[in-house]
Amino acid sequence: MPLVQDARFHPRQRIHAHADVIGSEVVLARTLDDLSLGGCKFSGPAWEPQGTTVELVINFLESAENLPVQGVVIRASQNDMAIRFEDLSEEQFGALRTHLQAN
Repeated sequence: MPLVQDARFHPRQRIHAHADVIGSEVVLARTLDDLSLGGCKFSGPAWEPQGTTVELVINFLESAENLPVQGVVIRASQNDMAIRFEDLSEEQFGALRTHLQAN
C-alpha cells in the first residue's frame, strides 16, 4: 500500500496562539488547534455555520503580536471548525509566514 502524503498547499502547524472570532457570534481568546498560510482550525463544536464570513484577530502568545485577518468557515462539525483565509494582503501574508517559520 503506498504512503499517503498530505496534499495541502499550505501545511498545517500546531502553534501557541489564540484568536478572537467575529461572525454571527463573538468568541474571544479561542485556542487555535492548527494554523497555516491558508487558514486555521479550532477544536470542539463549531459555533458558526459553513459559509459564514468571519473576522479574526490572531494573538501570537509568544511574541504578544496580533494579526487581523478575514476568512470563511469551510467546515463546521461537532468536532471542529475550519476557516480558510481570504484576501490576505502581502503584509498579512508575510506576518503569518514569519510567525509560522518562528514556530
